[in-house]
Amino acid sequence: MGLTAALYVRVSTSKQAASDLSIPDQIKQCGAYCDRLGWTVVDIFTEPGASALDDDRPMFQDMIYKATRPERPYDYVVVHSLSRFSRDALHSELYVRQLRKAGVELVSITQDVGQDVNGEFIRKVLNIFDEHQSRENAKHVHRAMLENARQGFWNGARPPFGYDVSVKEVRGIKEKKVLVVKDEEATVVQRIFDLALGALGRPLGVKAIASHLNDRAITRRGQRFSTGSIHEILTSTTYVGRHYFNRKDSRSGRARPPSQWVEFAVPAIIEETPFNAVQGLLRSRNPKNTPPRVVNGPTLLAGVARCGYCGSALIQNTGKGGAYRYYCCSRKLKEGRHSCRGIRLPMDRLDGIVIGQVIEQVLDPDRLKKVLEQYLLAAVDRADRNRDRIDLLRQKHRDVQTSLARLLTLVEQGVMEAEDPSLRERLSGLKLQRDELAVDIADLQKRLASNEPEITPERIERFAHLLREQLLHGTPEFRQAYARLVMSEVSVTEKEIQIRGSRDILAKAVSQQPGDSPPAVLTFVREWRCCQTNANWSPFALPKPPSADKKSTPLCESGGAGGLVVIA
Repeated sequence: MGLTAALYVRVSTSKQAASDLSIPDQIKQCGAYCDRLGWTVVDIFTEPGASALDDDRPMFQDMIYKATRPERPYDYVVVHSLSRFSRDALHSELYVRQLRKAGVELVSITQDVGQDVNGEFIRKVLNIFDEHQSRENAKHVHRAMLENARQGFWNGARPPFGYDVSVKEVRGIKEKKVLVVKDEEATVVQRIFDLALGALGRPLGVKAIASHLNDRAITRRGQRFSTGSIHEILTSTTYVGRHYFNRKDSRSGRARPPSQWVEFAVPAIIEETPFNAVQGLLRSRNPKNTPPRVVNGPTLLAGVARCGYCGSALIQNTGKGGAYRYYCCSRKLKEGRHSCRGIRLPMDRLDGIVIGQVIEQVLDPDRLKKVLEQYLLAAVDRADRNRDRIDLLRQKHRDVQTSLARLLTLVEQGVMEAEDPSLRERLSGLKLQRDELAVDIADLQKRLASNEPEITPERIERFAHLLREQLLHGTPEFRQAYARLVMSEVSVTEKEIQIRGSRDILAKAVSQQPGDSPPAVLTFVREWRCCQTNANWSPFALPKPPSADKKSTPLCESGGAGGLVVIA
C-alpha cells in the first residue's frame, strides 16, 4: 500500500452545513488532489458547524488522536486551506508539531508553501492572518448582534423555556425575530412560581419543585427538571419582561459584567411582585443564611429550639438505629460534653409540651384577647391611626425608591461596580421591601374604605380555633409553619422552657385571617425573626396557668418542666 491520507473538512456553522455546498466541494477538491499524487484516502473527517478558533472540536480531536496512533494509519492530513485546520496560530502550531512527531504532515491544497524553512515561515504568517481575520469578523458580527438586541430582536439562540420565536418583520433577506409566549410552557413556568410562593400549599424549595414536576411527568422540552434548571427559571428576569443579551462570552463561557449587558423587553409571564418575593425566599434559604435542615427538615421546632445554657440550636439526634429521635444541643454534639452541659430530650415529648403550652396559654381565645387587648382597645380610633400609618408607609416607600435610584446612579457614575454581588443582593432586597410596603399600603387603604376593624373578638376566636386545629391535627408542613407563626424562639434547660413570640406578628396574622395554606410569611426570611437578641425584647409574661401550680412531669432525670410563655 502506498502513501495514505485523511481529509479534514469544516464549516463554521450548522446552518452552513445544511444549506451550503462548501463541505462537498472541499471533499471533492481534496480527493482529486490526493488522486493526482497517488495517495489513498483512508478517512474523511467532517466537522459541520465548529469555529476554527476553538480546538475542542469532536471530529478534529478524533482525527488528531487517530493520526498520532503508533500504527500510523496516515502519512498526510489534507485540508482545503490552513484556515480549515485552525484559525488560532498557537493551536495550529502545537497540533502541527504533534502530527510531525508522529510522522504525519499537514498539507493545504490551496496553499502549498512547502516543508522547508521558508515554507514554515510562510505557514506561520498565514496562520496569524487567518486568526486576525477571524477575530475581526467575529467583532463585526458581535457588534451587529448587539445592535439587533438593542432594537428588541432575538439573535437566533434557543429561546428560554416558556417562549418561542416568531418573525416580526423582514429586512431584505434577513428575518427579524422576537420572543413570544409559548402557552403550554408558560403554564409550567407559572406553576413553578406558584409552588415557590406556596400558592398551592407550603412554599417549596428548588429540589422539592423539581421532584413535584418530575413525579407528574412534566418535562422541560423532553428533559427532566433539576435543581439547576428550576433555580435558573426562578431567577431569570426574562419572565418579568426584561431579557439581557451578551451576559456571557460565547467562546469562553465566562460571565460578562452587567455594564456590557443589553436589555430589551419581552412578553412577561410572571408579574414583578411575586418574582421579587421569590428572590427574597431564595436568598433567605441560601445555606449561607439558613441551614438546609431548617428549610427542608420535618422537625417541628427546627430553627426555633435553642439550648438554654449556651444558646446553640437544638438539632435532631437519633438512637436505636433511628427508632428514637431526640433534640440535642448542637454545640455539645460537635465539641463534646465539656463545651456545654447541654440537654438531650425525646423529640415527641418536647414537641408535645411546647405545643400544649402554646395552645393553653396563647391560643385560648380569652388569653389571646388579653395578649392583643391593646389592639382591641384601639379599634375605635383605628381609622385615624391607619391614615397616619399610610402616610408613614408612603414615606418609607418613597425612601426605598430613592435608595434604589441612588444605587443605580452610583453604578452609572462608576462609584460602584455593577457586577458586585453585594450590590445585586441590596437591589433585590430593596425591590422586595418596596413591594411589601406597596402591599401594606393597599391593605390599609382597603380597610379604610370598608371601615372594617383589623382585629375583632370574633376574628381572634376564629384565628385561635384555626391554629389549635392545625397544631394538633395538621400535616407536618402545616404544623411547622403555624408553630413558627406563634413562636420565634424556644429556649430549653433541664428545669425550664421559655417560649418567645411577637405580639405584632400575632396581630398581623389575626387581621389577615390565614386560611387553608400555610402563611407565606413563614418562609425563612430572617426579618420575620427580628427578636432574637435580648436588646430587641420587651417581654410580657402571661399569667401562670392553673396547671403550672401542679407538680410538673420531669423532662429528664435531672430536671423538671417549666412552662413560661413570653410574648414580645
